[in-house]
Formats: sequence, C-alpha cells, structure tokens
Amino acid sequence: MNLKLTIRRYRKIFTILIIAFAAIGSANAQRRSEEEIKRIQDAKVAIITNRLNLTSEQSVGFWPVYNEYSQKRRDIHRAQRKIINDKKAEGQTDDQVLDNLKEVQDLRQKDLDLEKEYQNKFLKVITASQVIELYKAERTFNDMLIQRLKQR
Repeated sequence: MNLKLTIRRYRKIFTILIIAFAAIGSANAQRRSEEEIKRIQDAKVAIITNRLNLTSEQSVGFWPVYNEYSQKRRDIHRAQRKIINDKKAEGQTDDQVLDNLKEVQDLRQKDLDLEKEYQNKFLKVITASQVIELYKAERTFNDMLIQRLKQR
C-alpha cells in the first residue's frame, strides 16, 4: 500500500515537472510573458502542494502566508541583484565598494530574518515536517529551473 502511494506521488510530481518544463521551454529568452510566468508559478504551487500534502484547512491558512513571504523574498533578491549589477566596482573608491558590499550583506541578513519570521508563521498553520518539506520543494523547484535554463 505504501509503495502504491509513493508511485502515485512520483507520477504526480513527474506530471507537474513536465508542465513546468513546458512552461519554461516556451519562454522567450529575453522576456517571459506574464502568462508564462503564471504557468511557472502554478507549477511551483502544484509541487509544493503535492510535497506538503496540505489538508484543505492547512491550504487555506498556508497560501496567503507563503505568497506574502515569497513576494518579500523576491523584493530582497531584486534589491541584491540591483546593487550587484548596477553598482560596478570600476571607477569607485574602496569606501564606495565597501558600502555596496555592506548593502548586500544587510539584504542577506534581512532575508535570513524574514525566513525566521515566516518560519514561525508557517508553524501556526503547518507542521515542522511540512516546513522542512517546503524548503526542500523550493530547492528542488529552483534547481529544476536552473537546469532547464542551462539546457537552453
């Protein structure tokens, strides 16, 4: 019985991955349309839902918190990329470069603080085991996206 559940679960994950890869594969190298981004996000939601085995009650409480967390993390990561990409070290004094590095470190700390804050919020609606599965699912999904981009 347990083996059957595991096989079903992997079939679901495999189907979700195919959908995600199809969405990524059809994306324009320069710019993804909103529809394609939506498909990628939908695939991520499906993977997380499957990996966490959320009950309907958990799902109602989890997704608003997770979406808020994801948006805040995206904002932090965008700010980091902006500093790294826009503030080149060429032509800057050592003090200016150090200030840029400090900004990036501050943003990394902000990301860690955010993770701690939201871990506590997640624990109010899902179990600790599900929180760990969430982090694993996010890592798996991100690794798949990176692999897909490398294959282009």
